[in-house]
Amino acid sequence: MYEEFFGLNESPFSLTPDPRFLWLSETHQEGLAALIYGITRHKGFLLLTGEVGTGKTTLLRAALSQIPPDTDTALVLNTVGITPIDLLKLIAAEFGLEGNFESTADYLIALNRMLLERLRIGRNTVLIIDEAQNLDSETLEEIRLLSNLETDTAKLMQIVLTGQPELLKKLEAPGLRQLRQRIAVEHHMEVLQPDEVKPYLSHRLGVAGGTYSDIFEPDCEPIFSWFSDGCPRLISLLADRVLLAAFSREIRPIGPDFVEKKAKSMGGNKMSGVFGELRREN
Repeated sequence: MYEEFFGLNESPFSLTPDPRFLWLSETHQEGLAALIYGITRHKGFLLLTGEVGTGKTTLLRAALSQIPPDTDTALVLNTVGITPIDLLKLIAAEFGLEGNFESTADYLIALNRMLLERLRIGRNTVLIIDEAQNLDSETLEEIRLLSNLETDTAKLMQIVLTGQPELLKKLEAPGLRQLRQRIAVEHHMEVLQPDEVKPYLSHRLGVAGGTYSDIFEPDCEPIFSWFSDGCPRLISLLADRVLLAAFSREIRPIGPDFVEKKAKSMGGNKMSGVFGELRREN
């Protein structure tokens, strides 16, 4: 809606996990390297955690776009309230397994056969379980048992668990210590630092065909930082609302006062004093 007004080819702040818009901060660089390393080196269990909106899904998709094409992936998204047998059903559906499965053993036998065949023809298999913090201990233990599907020299399947920080707390439980010990590669996503906010905004605007300095005046970045506490999703949410409001008033470039006003209207009133302090400091 506002793209033409600001000289953009597409929306720069969509909340969909498009890898093109991923700006590699230090924490994102480390996470991307960890994922690619763990998957391509057949490390077995990988763990990716972070607060809501830090870019876990986008990072994961970026990693999958960079791994060799001989990799088959399956993604389990619906993790709320599922039982161990539900999990096996979802995994079987994702991998296209067909048969009359009546027990856990039936699923494991079929999965093992499939993985051995894929290994024989030189293919790597990756299972991604998103929002794993929703799983109970029994289902997490079932995931550990999946790691037993291996040969003497290779892991038949790489398992990537992603989730919010609550997942780390769950994995500290004594009953899950065997699972915790099997995680070979892990990374925790951090929020953006204040000096990373401008590069983040600039990158997304650049991908969309725009230039940061043509759209935002100096000193807008501290407001984005304080409003979002460095959460990329909240930065994008505020930026999108600001561009829409500025378009409706034909304001370009956008100054910090305008950004501050929009931030307050979106729930940043508690930070009104902070905004004033930031203005004096800058």
